[in-house]
Amino acid sequence: MPISNAWGIVTARHSGKIMDITGGSRDSGALLQQWQFLPDHPNQRFRFEALGNGFYLIRVQHTSKVLDVAGGSHDSGAAVLQWDWHGGDNQRFAVEAAGDGFYRIRAKHSGKVLDVSGGSRDNGARVIQWDQTGGANQLWRHGVPID
Repeated sequence: MPISNAWGIVTARHSGKIMDITGGSRDSGALLQQWQFLPDHPNQRFRFEALGNGFYLIRVQHTSKVLDVAGGSHDSGAAVLQWDWHGGDNQRFAVEAAGDGFYRIRAKHSGKVLDVSGGSRDNGARVIQWDQTGGANQLWRHGVPID
């Protein structure tokens, strides 16, 4: 397995900020964003669970929901959110080594990668799917946080 299946934070290379479910919401449809690391916030903890054939679901600790590309969209800019697991290809992700311990996370259904919108470094910037550009805002590292 190229990535740990332990609960951990997922850090964007360009900003050093981490994946976060907006407002700690427990609702299906709550958006994925980047935010500064906050100790003891399970809405910032994710686990990669192998599904076979090189694909993973990405589970959110505080809800046990999974990351999902909204509506199974194939469009660049489509939101990534948390949703109940239903097994669709819009909830399956390939994790591709990109060097220096970072990965690209690619949606199975669209072939697009997870991306911090506009390369923003701001808290609250949305994580979306986008065509691969090679930008650091499309590179992620999963690791156990140091609280």
